Amino acid sequence: MAKKAKSDREDPKKNKSLAIRNALAKMPGAKASEVAAAVEAEYGHKISQTLVYLVKSKVNMGAGKRGKKSKGAPRTAAPMNSAATWVDAIRLGKQLLKATGSVENATAILKAVDS
Repeated sequence: MAKKAKSDREDPKKNKSLAIRNALAKMPGAKASEVAAAVEAEYGHKISQTLVYLVKSKVNMGAGKRGKKSKGAPRTAAPMNSAATWVDAIRLGKQLLKATGSVENATAILKAVDS
């Protein structure tokens, strides 16, 4: 079976964005002007700083979504979709208020447990 020809998208000599991503991987803390100079020296593409910022923002968009945790209820929590579940939660809340003595104390305890 014959080998597939290498596409333009996989060749940094033909793909400016890939060349920028490669340069950013080699020097992540560099300024846009430094990255543009490195891309021109290594791959021969004359690019603007704006393109470097665009590619850098696209790379960071994907990484940002994966790294964040939600501040809501944990995923293991049971959904409160029935009246019986709500009644049980209200009873437990009432018991917590009696045990702590005030809403402020109950809130402080819940925040400490959630962290």
